[in-house]
Amino acid sequence: MAMAMTVTVLGATGKTGGTAAHRLLTAGAKVKAVGRSHDKLAALTKSGAQAIVADVADTAALTEALRGSDAAYLMIPGDATKPDMTGQYARATEAIARAVADAGLRRAVFLSSLGAELATGTGPIVGLHRAEERLRAISGLDLLILRPGYFYENNFGTLGLIKHQGINGGAIDPTVAMTTIAAADIGEVAAAALRAADFSGVAVRELAGPREVTMPEATALIGKAIGKPDLAYVRFPDEGFVDGLKSAGFSADAAGLYLEMAQAFNKGIVRPQPGNEKIRTTTTFDAFADTFAQAYRAAP
Repeated sequence: MAMAMTVTVLGATGKTGGTAAHRLLTAGAKVKAVGRSHDKLAALTKSGAQAIVADVADTAALTEALRGSDAAYLMIPGDATKPDMTGQYARATEAIARAVADAGLRRAVFLSSLGAELATGTGPIVGLHRAEERLRAISGLDLLILRPGYFYENNFGTLGLIKHQGINGGAIDPTVAMTTIAAADIGEVAAAALRAADFSGVAVRELAGPREVTMPEATALIGKAIGKPDLAYVRFPDEGFVDGLKSAGFSADAAGLYLEMAQAFNKGIVRPQPGNEKIRTTTTFDAFADTFAQAYRAAP
């Protein structure tokens, strides 16, 4: 790099943004790390980032964070405890879009999802569809949309179930082979694209791990890693799945949206689309299962 580029990273303490921020710092970029917790931003600050405590729905704070940046990593952290999750996505989308326009940002990578080409029927992914549409409409913005598959890390949501009831379970049908990926690999792809500036206009890249995985396959790999080779995956009734999410702290609205997303996977409508660029990442589910096992052993 002849001159160090300045990149604003939203969600810098999260699974994808944290990796993106660290990779950019390692490559010599100046990073403005945006997160909701000053304490959680401390590690990035020690690595040379400028910490900015802000909420993604705060237009003024985001505008200030983006001003003077050459590029940005944009994402919306979903909060399943909110009574109106769709509204939360909408408010964050509008704040981010206004900030991008007001700050005069010219280049951005946005974290979306497989299935975001659909306007309805995909649960929380609909919020990302609307965000994509809003960002696409900003004049003069070179926008790279990343659409990854199902995060490996979503499996942490059933760690307590596995530990205390000896089963894994959910609302995804056992025969569904899902496109899955490690969150850190998404951050790696985002950082590489921001450094290379290898996109213009609006581009879409779909991200997937080495292979598709069914929930029984994922459960078997987790079981092997935690020393429970007979661990079984149970397809819960839809109503039981929703009740389980609510008992875990999800709002009724969010629980319903997550059921709709599971049903979208079951129908096969959340899938790679012809014509979009495809990137296969390297982290295997087997490697994630080892990480899961460490968390499992440490959990009460």
